[in-house]
Amino acid sequence: MRKATSTCAGCARRDFIHSLFAAAAMGGFAAKAEFKDFLAALPAPTPAGAIPDKTGAVKVRLVFAAFDEVQKRKTWPHIGFDFRPVMKNVTDALNAAVKGVAFVPGMASDIPTAKKIVAEDNAAGDVKGYLVIQLNNWVSCISPIARTFKPLLFCSFPYSGIGGWDVDNSTLIERKWPKYAFMSSLDFNDTIGAARAFEKLKDGTADDFVKAATDYRLSHTPPESGVKPVEGPLDCLTPEETLAAVKGKKILSVEGCPAKFKAQILKDFGIVVEDLKFAELNAAWEKIPDAVAQPKVDEWKRTARKIGGVTDATLLGCAKMFFAMKQVLKDRGAVSITINCLGGCYNGKLKAYPCLGFMELQDVGLFGTCENDVRSTVVMIVFNAMTKGRMGYISDPAIDSSRRAMLFAHCVSTRKLLGVESEASPFEIETHCADREGASVRALAPRNYPVTSVQFDIGKRLVALQTGRSFSNDPDDRGCRTKMVVEVTGDFEKAYRYWNKFGWHRVTFLGDFKKGVEAFAKKIGYKVVYES
Repeated sequence: MRKATSTCAGCARRDFIHSLFAAAAMGGFAAKAEFKDFLAALPAPTPAGAIPDKTGAVKVRLVFAAFDEVQKRKTWPHIGFDFRPVMKNVTDALNAAVKGVAFVPGMASDIPTAKKIVAEDNAAGDVKGYLVIQLNNWVSCISPIARTFKPLLFCSFPYSGIGGWDVDNSTLIERKWPKYAFMSSLDFNDTIGAARAFEKLKDGTADDFVKAATDYRLSHTPPESGVKPVEGPLDCLTPEETLAAVKGKKILSVEGCPAKFKAQILKDFGIVVEDLKFAELNAAWEKIPDAVAQPKVDEWKRTARKIGGVTDATLLGCAKMFFAMKQVLKDRGAVSITINCLGGCYNGKLKAYPCLGFMELQDVGLFGTCENDVRSTVVMIVFNAMTKGRMGYISDPAIDSSRRAMLFAHCVSTRKLLGVESEASPFEIETHCADREGASVRALAPRNYPVTSVQFDIGKRLVALQTGRSFSNDPDDRGCRTKMVVEVTGDFEKAYRYWNKFGWHRVTFLGDFKKGVEAFAKKIGYKVVYES
């Protein structure tokens, strides 16, 4: 592996930025201090005889929250993922490492199957607590287990069940659920460490269990590194200037945004939202000649660091989607398009995946955003203006306490997070991760930049705000393709708390503009909710 080009005080800014991108592309994956491969951290099969006799051990039900043993759905981690060896190896590793506890495995795929497990445990009468590991997003099974009011440890399986875990865990935290503890770490040793708290139930109390598990989480979340980012706070537009800059900007929503939501966006931000049908976008796609789209395909093939599992025909369809979106934006006088892309692609209503086209739009200062997420699009437009051109990207964040990190993941990103005039970062083209179809983007963010992540709750007039420092790009094959890894600055425990209020998406930018967000929120009458 080649070393990244070193930087020096006398480098030109362009060369300095280029070296940072090179470090992200070449050095970030191998640096032990900054990257641990979660798949490698999962337990290997436990050797025969390694599990001790469990006579007299505390009995804990180990519940794996998953839709299927072998995944049939197009969701995280990805279709076809085989959870069977994961569940066996996790069960055996826990039973081998936590000598005073007998973990008895089961799988819950929904509320009824969770209730069935609880009923069986109640009939047996000897289950003292629950360890739930969320393997898929949105498996709604935690409620019946929590309502047993027995000691409960709830753990995420990053890039797999983290979205559902984020929301359910934040709800339990908000309700100050009794006898409850949690862990979200890419290092499985942390799950083992927290699970040892169940040994306290042998002679102690539920409070002793909660204290032991919580103390473990807190003591194994590292302090801030103190590494100084390469730039300080950004010089931002004033709130008044920002509002003037975005007034009249238009978002196209495919397919549809509630009228009440449109009216509130117009009132608060001066931004117009118009509906667009799949049929109109597809009609524009049909009009793009192959000869017009092919040079863009050739450019992607020439400039992408890697192309994996994506055919030329797929790339051609994606290139045509880029030109179609660009034409529709021009025809409608809009600066942004947000598409129900998953629904459109999965149901055959969209001619091609728009991920590469979104990247291209953002690289030239327009805004292409996923999942018909209008409020995240508003965030992108507003703070692009405030920061004088920084480009954000929507992300599905995962939490990794072992590195004090947020992992901002999505299958698309701009390559020009520092603005359209900046050098493009390295990127790769892969299939869309959840379904292994189409084409999506892994863009590699520059390391050691301040990071600001933001989200609006427009109905409740709130803005979520988190700050950090970029330090790696995670190449894990599960979950979404682009994964910027960010050290959280401030109170890391706040990172767990507000997903039930703002949902899973955040919009992530390079740059420290915390004060700008605070001033803007005050101007428009929004309350800031700090996530760090």
